[in-house]
Amino acid sequence: MRIILSIAIVSLLFACDTKNESNNALKIEAQQVESGQTQIVSDTNTKQATTKIEFVETAHDFGVIDEGKEVEYDFKFKNTGNLPLVISDAKASCGCTIPEWTKEPVQPNAEGKLKVKYNSTGKEGKIHKTVSVYANTNPELTTLDLHVEVIKKDNSMGPIKK
Repeated sequence: MRIILSIAIVSLLFACDTKNESNNALKIEAQQVESGQTQIVSDTNTKQATTKIEFVETAHDFGVIDEGKEVEYDFKFKNTGNLPLVISDAKASCGCTIPEWTKEPVQPNAEGKLKVKYNSTGKEGKIHKTVSVYANTNPELTTLDLHVEVIKKDNSMGPIKK
């Protein structure tokens, strides 16, 4: 009877130890690579793990601005999933729009921001730009929209004297 009890206790200890090893696999780390992107560094099981991102708003209107003015806006978001959130890249639809974001993982229930700067130099009229945000979410891509109306500067030098 003691032998059976000993075997049962040893089996339970090994079963608990295996469970702890699988919980440790949910750790996610990130590192920045040469291209400026952030990549997830983990084993193959964790690399496919996804979380959820929830933006307070996915569109912003800068209104009417004068040509040459630079404006910026912070898109705020929250990690509503159970794993750390890693934004691997954010790409703007043109060079006049520059996104900046936290390179560190955003923990579950924590908040973060993605700053977008827009330069209106050489632009005119109603403009729509997008920023594509790639993260360890499902779906991987979230699109943010920017709207602005740019009023062209009057470059005339006044009346010409004869």
